[in-house]
Amino acid sequence: MIKWDNLQYDVNKANRDFEKLTVKSTSVEPVDLPPEYHELRRKLIQARDELFVEYGFDNANKLDYNFDLTFGLELYNILAEEENFTNRAATNDDLWRYLSIRVIPDIVHSRWGMNEDHFYKMSRRIWLKTIWWYVNLSWRGDTEETYEVLKNNSTDTILQLVERPGIGYYTEMYRELLLQYSWYEDKSREMFRQVLKLNTAQLLTTSPELVKGGIKGYVSTLFETVNK
Repeated sequence: MIKWDNLQYDVNKANRDFEKLTVKSTSVEPVDLPPEYHELRRKLIQARDELFVEYGFDNANKLDYNFDLTFGLELYNILAEEENFTNRAATNDDLWRYLSIRVIPDIVHSRWGMNEDHFYKMSRRIWLKTIWWYVNLSWRGDTEETYEVLKNNSTDTILQLVERPGIGYYTEMYRELLLQYSWYEDKSREMFRQVLKLNTAQLLTTSPELVKGGIKGYVSTLFETVNK
């Protein structure tokens, strides 16, 4: 059993291991794992392979948002099956650095090459971390409904949502926000940015569940204000 809360893998350790990685024609090596991680790697690799077949990713010049979303959903579901994997554990960058470099470096490489920021170096850019939180903050109870809510977004949506500094993640509110955002045909970066900016300001003085209409009413007002 993986002890997620005890995982320690700081930037210095990550950097040393990252520099040892070698890209070969069909693999990124070395992948030398403790036994408790073998099954997790197997599941994630299998999920990756099935997505490549289903969506024809092998024929893509470069993987993009569709891979972020579809693999993010698989990552979220697989980790949900892991004992002791919690939102609290998911706030630990050491965990995401370890998964990126030690467990599935080949999957991260397929999306971002050997970009160290997306493997471990920049907290808000660690790819596995961003796609897990993106799905978590959008989750509608099952994979299919969550996919429908997110399918028309872009990589920029992930960056704006997950990288936005603030006072923390208000999960229920963000899930409602992403749902209502999916109702708009306007997918411009500016509208989403303005809604998030307004929300950050409002949360300093407002509790969404206490306003008229509760969280749904609060989020509706955000979009109505921005779209006046």
